Parts: sequence; structure tokens; C-alpha cells
Amino acid sequence: MRRLLVLLLVLPLTGCNLLELTPTSQVIRTRVAGITAEPAEIGLGESTTMQSLLVHPPGQDPGLGQIWFACLESESAVGCLGLDFDEVLDDGDDDDAAPPPDLTSGDFQFGIGESFTYTAEGPELDAAWAALPVEERVEGLTLLVAVNYVPLSNAELQDLLIRLGTALQTDDQETLSALTSELTGLMDGAITAARRVVISDKSAAAPSPVECGATELLPNANPALDDVLLHSVGDGKDSGFPVGPVTFVEPGTSITLRPALREDAREDYLFINRHGETECRTEDPYFAWLVNGNASMGDDHSFVAEDGDLDEVAGLAKRNRLHFPEAEDFPSEGIDLWVVVRDRRGGLVWEQRRFLAFSTP
Repeated sequence: MRRLLVLLLVLPLTGCNLLELTPTSQVIRTRVAGITAEPAEIGLGESTTMQSLLVHPPGQDPGLGQIWFACLESESAVGCLGLDFDEVLDDGDDDDAAPPPDLTSGDFQFGIGESFTYTAEGPELDAAWAALPVEERVEGLTLLVAVNYVPLSNAELQDLLIRLGTALQTDDQETLSALTSELTGLMDGAITAARRVVISDKSAAAPSPVECGATELLPNANPALDDVLLHSVGDGKDSGFPVGPVTFVEPGTSITLRPALREDAREDYLFINRHGETECRTEDPYFAWLVNGNASMGDDHSFVAEDGDLDEVAGLAKRNRLHFPEAEDFPSEGIDLWVVVRDRRGGLVWEQRRFLAFSTP
């Protein structure tokens, strides 16, 4: 009985170490392109809500359900529950030798659905936090949150867990075995990604006076992407026209696009390095471009200007060229473009646009 429960807890851990994303702008298979957390950094007892961006070829939205799982990374709480699962699972036949994890403690947090809210609480987190020197709480602890896309809808997943909980309560071993096998099979074929979230206390240390646009230690905030523009140059400045959610284009042509960041997106922030020295740093947002449907991008990534000016023509690195296929290769469902913005400290946000072909007589 206890072994089955622990097995269910272990299943989502398969997603906790798969961090690499496909390093290309061409979306030729379904994959996770990013996970956003709002807020991007939290304190003890605070919550953050996560959503993931699943990209896929045209007309192939797989309708997958999402299983989320949180893992605390620290010396005093290694792994998702601070447990040695190999030792717990290898316990012979004595079901009473060790109790299963306390599912109400806050350490074990998982969810099903399009979003997941994590709250920084639980005995394992408290123990790891207490073991952290006060000055190190400025950078804090790291939470790893994994999302696993499985071939069941979220409603079907909820139903599976309800049936599993009922089987656990009634000690229905046959149903437990069948449902555990089903869940194991789902996880084996999952599309998985993960991101880190910092749990910190920026008031735990005082920065030294330095020349900087920031005057205090502040948690990270996600960058703000106001729009995606059809690029043009006028009056010595970058300018352009907003690209709406759906835009009609001529097959076989190319357009130049540029993301419009909010002016404060390239913010200064204070950082205390491992030598105790205060540094003034600047967020450097960069852009990942992803496109499907036989279209292609000039570059996989683009960046803001080195001089920090978001608008000057000298900073044209933000722009990118999108090439559309000829009419015979242009998907009837349209072509999707995703622009994903990341900053130096892990902030992330994205915008999506769809392009349809002009119909021809």
C-alpha cells in the first residue's frame, strides 16, 4: 500500500531533470518553449503561479493534459520531498516500517491544469531556510517546477486521480495496480520541461552605496513585451505597425518584425556577489523566435542594443526576418509565430501571432 503511494509521488519526478529546450526557431514537433512564473521571485510564505507555452506544428494541437510538480533544491532537502525514494521503496513487506509523506505539509505540491500555483511553505522548506546563513537568504533557495504534458485531458486526469484516491481508501489492490500502470505509461511518454524559481529575502542584507539606477535589493520581475511590430525605419528611429492576433500575408514573401519592450524592461538592479561586494547590474532581455508551418526565421534569437537604447536604429539587433512559404506549402490553418522574452535573472514572457495566406482566385 505505502509502496504504491510513494511510487505515485515519484512518477512526476521524471520531469525534474529535463531542462534543455530544442535550440531552434523551427517548430517541427510539439515541445515546451518556456514556463513563466508570476511573480518571477517570491519570499517565504508567498505564492507564484506558473503557465507553460506548448508550441506545435499547424493543425496538430494535441489536446494534452498537464501534470505539475515542485522540487526543492538545497543541501538540507535534496529532491522533491527531501526523501530517499530508493530506500523508501526498498522496505520489504513491512508496510508500517515508515509512514508515507505528509501530503498536507506543503512540501509535496503538485497540480493538474493549464496553470499551477506554488506556495513557499512546508517543513522541508522551513528546515532548508533555517540552515541558510542570513546573508545568503538574499539569493535564497531554488525551487524547480516541472510540467509534464500527457495524452489525457485535464478533466480525464482529475477523474483518474479521484479513482486512484478511492482505490487507496478502499485498499482495492487490483484497481490500484491498473491505475498505477496507466499513470506510469502516461508519464513515460510525457513532453516535459522545467524552470527554476527563487525563494528569497531581499531585506536580509544591506547593499553598499554604488552608482546605480536601483537603490535597494529587489526581487526579479518578468519583462514586459508590449507588442510585436511590423518593422519600418523613419526619422532616425525604429518604428512600426502593430501586428494583430491574426494577419493576412502574401505567400512567398518576407517581413521584418521587432518586439516592442516596455521602457523599463532593461532595468538596473543591485546584486551582492560571493565576496560581499555590491554590484550594479542591468537586465539584458533577449528574444527567442519560434515559427511553424514551413516558415523560417532569419535568426533563432535577437537582442537589445548594446548601448541599452531600445529605440535607436543602432540597436536593430531586436529585429528579425520572417520568411513565408509559397502558396502550395502554406498551411490552411495558418502559421503561428511565438516571441519569447527572457531576462538575465530568469524572468520570461511571450506573445503569439498567427498569419493566414491571402486567398487567390
